[in-house]
Amino acid sequence: MKLIDHVLHIRSLIQQAIDNRFSRLGLEASEENELPENTSIGNREKRNKLESIIETHKQALGDDYVEARKETINECTFTLFNRLAALKVMEDRELFPEVIRRRVEHGNLSYAHKQWLEEHADERNAERMGLKHFLEDKFQEFSENYKIPLYSPNYAYAMLPTADELFEIITAFNEIEQDADCGADIWKGDDILGWLYENFNTVEKLALKDSGDKTEYDKVSLQSQVYTPQWVVKFLVDNTLGKMYLEMYPESNFIYDEDGKVKYLIANAPTSQMRHPKKLEEIKLIDPACGSGNFLIYAFSLFYDLYLNQIDQYDADYSRRDIPKLIVENNLYGVDLDERAVQLTQIALFIKAMQLKGRRGAMPTYTHVVSTHFELPEYSKVKGAFISGSDWNETQQKTIHSIWEDLRAAYKFGSLIRVEEQLDALLPVDSSDMFANQWKADMFDFKHQMITTLRNQVHQWTGEGSNEYSLAKANDSITFLDILSTKFDVAVANPPYTDSADFGAELKDFVSANYYKPLKFNSNLYACFIKRCCELAGDDGKVGMIHPMTFMYIKTFEDVRKYILTNTHINLFVEYGLSNLFGTVMVDPAFYVLEKDGGTKNNDSLFISLDQYTRTPQEKYKKQYCLEALNDIVTKSQNKHVYQLPQSKLKGIKSYPFIYWISDEFREKFSDKLLDDVVDVKQGIATSNNNRFLRYWWEITGSNQSYYPYSKGGEYAKWAGNLWIYINWEENNVEYIKVKGRLQNRNYYFREGITYSGSGSKGTSFRIFPKDCLFDVGGSCIFLTDIYSNRYYLLAFLNSKICFYIAECLNPTVNTQVGDLQRVPFIIPSKGIEELVSALSEQNISIKHYIDSCFIIDKNFKSSPIGYTKDINSELFSFYVSSNGYLSISLLNEAIINGKIFDVYELSVHDRQMVLDKEGLPVGDYSVSSQAKEAYKEWLSTNTEFTASPEVWEHIDSLEINEDQPHIDDFESLYQNNNGWEEFCIKHKMNPIEVWYQFKNAGILPPQCTQVLAFELITDVIRSVLAKDDDGVIPLTERMGEEQLAGRIEQELVERGYNSAQISQIIQLLGTPLDKYLQDKFFKQLSDHLNLFMYLPKTPFIWHLTSGPHHAIELYISIYKWSRDTVFRIKSVYIANRETALNDRLSGIDISTANGQLEAAELKEQLKELKVFAEKIDELLASGYDPKLDDGVGKNIAPLQKAGLLSYEVLNAGQLKKYLNADW
Repeated sequence: MKLIDHVLHIRSLIQQAIDNRFSRLGLEASEENELPENTSIGNREKRNKLESIIETHKQALGDDYVEARKETINECTFTLFNRLAALKVMEDRELFPEVIRRRVEHGNLSYAHKQWLEEHADERNAERMGLKHFLEDKFQEFSENYKIPLYSPNYAYAMLPTADELFEIITAFNEIEQDADCGADIWKGDDILGWLYENFNTVEKLALKDSGDKTEYDKVSLQSQVYTPQWVVKFLVDNTLGKMYLEMYPESNFIYDEDGKVKYLIANAPTSQMRHPKKLEEIKLIDPACGSGNFLIYAFSLFYDLYLNQIDQYDADYSRRDIPKLIVENNLYGVDLDERAVQLTQIALFIKAMQLKGRRGAMPTYTHVVSTHFELPEYSKVKGAFISGSDWNETQQKTIHSIWEDLRAAYKFGSLIRVEEQLDALLPVDSSDMFANQWKADMFDFKHQMITTLRNQVHQWTGEGSNEYSLAKANDSITFLDILSTKFDVAVANPPYTDSADFGAELKDFVSANYYKPLKFNSNLYACFIKRCCELAGDDGKVGMIHPMTFMYIKTFEDVRKYILTNTHINLFVEYGLSNLFGTVMVDPAFYVLEKDGGTKNNDSLFISLDQYTRTPQEKYKKQYCLEALNDIVTKSQNKHVYQLPQSKLKGIKSYPFIYWISDEFREKFSDKLLDDVVDVKQGIATSNNNRFLRYWWEITGSNQSYYPYSKGGEYAKWAGNLWIYINWEENNVEYIKVKGRLQNRNYYFREGITYSGSGSKGTSFRIFPKDCLFDVGGSCIFLTDIYSNRYYLLAFLNSKICFYIAECLNPTVNTQVGDLQRVPFIIPSKGIEELVSALSEQNISIKHYIDSCFIIDKNFKSSPIGYTKDINSELFSFYVSSNGYLSISLLNEAIINGKIFDVYELSVHDRQMVLDKEGLPVGDYSVSSQAKEAYKEWLSTNTEFTASPEVWEHIDSLEINEDQPHIDDFESLYQNNNGWEEFCIKHKMNPIEVWYQFKNAGILPPQCTQVLAFELITDVIRSVLAKDDDGVIPLTERMGEEQLAGRIEQELVERGYNSAQISQIIQLLGTPLDKYLQDKFFKQLSDHLNLFMYLPKTPFIWHLTSGPHHAIELYISIYKWSRDTVFRIKSVYIANRETALNDRLSGIDISTANGQLEAAELKEQLKELKVFAEKIDELLASGYDPKLDDGVGKNIAPLQKAGLLSYEVLNAGQLKKYLNADW
């Protein structure tokens, strides 16, 4: 079993045991019951304590007893889990005799339990030899001897179940180290408690994910809580705290272990003193989102070595045995919303102190690690104490009120609460003002008085606590207030990663109010924490953080980058990229060290680049490469992953993206004109309800004038295509979108331009955008201006390697934004290059239109490429050879385009190679064999559809000849799973001419595409047959009063010119006999084939209605003739005819034979099934079902799917619910 399985099993055992205990105390699942009169005093006291805690939770949960009881049980569960887990850790480190682990030599008891029984012989006959009493005594001992609050009998959630239940729970704990998947040493790691907690939270995490709810403050820790790997924690703490120490003591040898080996790798270590030495106990480190405390636990170890270094190298007056107490009580600070995580951090620090203090050392009596899970009274109750006897003005009084309200909200927003900053905001901005100094003096007095009064009020409120739990929470609030009014030397964090789109209402309002002005840090919670960490750090402090790397590039984080570059110095930065750094959670992290002290700002910034290994076989070596790079930085050795530059250069590109790897010459290109200077890059419409307003072109009739083509992005497609969607632009719909959605950039509607798909694994792709169309946020557009108006050249540039490269530099995420394109540098070409590139671009558009028109989803589809003039396989092969030849022309055009645009940009050889290393060599530039070259030239000379330009002929002649070309043996995979012609050439790193030549000689029909072409031909035929039918309903089943669909398909194919042999070949390509294919596969394939956008429904224009597995009735219908009358006709004609036919057949069967009996039984089942089908039709009609084509497939098909009338479920559960409840 994996660790997570053990943890969840133990959690389940404890939770059930605690629930049982609650029930025995009269706290039942749904109500509180009176205790029996003979209940012991101890149990009555426990009942009263639990009632008090439940009451506290009820106040926060809207007086809901059930939820308050559940919350209390959860906390009691975690407390016992944590108590026992901590014991396992401590006994494994031999800090005391084993309490939990049982051994055979001790009679299957723990050593401590065995010793305890010698002093308590009367307990041998008690339940499980007094196990429960033994643990109570041990917990009391730990509380008294080691000062660990968690083990205090007065701890709020302290509770033990029965001895039998405890025995089972402890057994489950002991099974962990016995499991080979976990390992015998699992309890030895400093981070084991953190991993246990992450696994413990899995239940809540899954529940939150399944709910689909927005993330409110109380769910932040669940939504984005990930445990930072120990090596990353070490990396950051060493290079913040460790470097700060070296700046005070540059000659210190603490970086070496006892054997003289380097223990701490610290980049940019100073060689001379750079800051005045500070007493070690005065150095303060904070983690404002500490979680289970891995940063603090590691910092404990480093601080310990620093104290030893002070003793050994500088003769400091510290006692070794007092060091742990000094560290916990002076150096380490932590804040978190999560009460459980803080509890875990506190116990981990106490364990660390026990481990290092020795037998005579003093234990810390308190920590500065606090949960903000506390509440303060309303301001009206304390207002008098603030203003009494003061001469504070109205602004100051408002500030006090605001600060108090923020403190009251600490349980929601934790360390993001800003007290000092609100007070500092009252200071005059203009320091040259003659009254500024006096104002500052007055403000200092006000600030001091304010903080003092705040602390006094919290102290006063502490005395009013109604129970131990409330008192403990009040003490937490005092600690939190002290933290808010402290400046720290080091701030480190792995903060929450919640995106603003997932903020709940309260969280969104708080972030907008506190982290939006003057600079915007509101795009993600981690951005708020960047600002907060920098604020918590003093003027010469250091900040170390890890979180997603999106802030490095995306336009919405521009202010974050501006703040970092203006207010801090980037000392060390690792761009790690998407990976499993956090185990099973895939995140694209960056981690870095910022320094606020001005003395280091003259140093260059160091960047370690590892993102290039994402999704490559070398991805698993990222950690190794990172640590090797750090070692090479320290030893001043060369490393290909390390880049060094003055951070001021990062300001040279608009919006300050952290593009650190390009040359100075390349960087200068960004100082020229940008796309935003010459053309208009604009976002499109956000409808707010795509299901209501958008339709695929096949969902509407040609006569409907209210629909317009609508660009919505879609799959990767260069040059042209993807215009499958139309938008209903009736006036009332436009008004609705204006109110509910966003109609931005309206003056660009219906103008021609260029559109693009900004997301996808293949990257961004740009296409021509015709006039009289509209565009979506997901299909944003570029429009020409008077400054630059050549659409074909601009499209070619946008599809070039250099543009892709620059766009990826500006935003390496999978979604290219409008703001990214606006920042792409654009150089207007010479007239000759512009005309040549434009001509090639225009031809590529024509080729793409031609290829698209061969497939049924294209609006310009006329007929299938499967002709009837010769053998079907020969027809198909001719189509592949010619279409692949045309696509090869397009790729050769692209190679020429890329070369010309490289010339326009005048890139150095080094920079050009850098682009190609990232984006890949254009496949049209690869070498070819002489045979392939001549064969393709011969074909090209006879091709009349698309004439190759002189430049293409010249390019072909200039290609390097290489007769040793690899042999391609996987043409079966061509056009399979998005493996198109270009992708296939890229995969093989071969010129399309060579691939075309080998394909032509191989004579292989790519099976998946071939089947799809056959399917599309049959689809077109069925569409035509249904269009010719009077009511658009055709049966698959026999004896229905009209010819079955299979026969009509064959008849239609004959009318189109196909002979019987060709028809047999077509059916063979489908992979299944026609009758069976129509019954079992066609509808599913059509639905899946038309699944073109992830968040839009599948929209088949042919439906398959079925009665069920006995196929009593099977009907194909056309959406273009589907109406309420058609539903009535199914009942009155098709069901009636089928019922008559089944009954006639049943009456004519000779049931004296075995075959007759089997057939009769099946006919009876079919009659039953047909009856149920008829009842479903009746229910459908009774519900008022009245389909209209304009409502779209989704809304019209949803009631049929709900009724179980379809052979395949077209809509997913969420879509089905939406359409069934659609109010339009």
